[in-house]
Amino acid sequence: MSDEYSSETDVDKITVTTKIKKLDRKYGKVTNLETKVRDPFIPPSIETKIRETYIKNRGFTPNDVAIKNDIRVSAAKKLLEKMEKDGSIELVTSTSRLKVYRGTAAKSSKDAEEE
Repeated sequence: MSDEYSSETDVDKITVTTKIKKLDRKYGKVTNLETKVRDPFIPPSIETKIRETYIKNRGFTPNDVAIKNDIRVSAAKKLLEKMEKDGSIELVTSTSRLKVYRGTAAKSSKDAEEE
């Protein structure tokens, strides 16, 4: 979607490339479109951090994990599915568009509070 009125600049971060596209519109309005290109694989250091911290959380979605750790949502979904198979987290509820997970350590601490 490049036209004569748009300009592209690249902003480099650690492993995330952000492209800001400035589109000129009618009447002097300017719209900025920002897209981030992330690595499809999760680095081992971030994966261990996710495995340690999200075991204790009461409720989270793959989108929450992706935003907080600056990774792709698809990579976060795959990691959470692996963690569910391992038994470190469990699926609380799901719809066709959304899955909510809970850490097993959070469940055990909640059960201990009820008793």
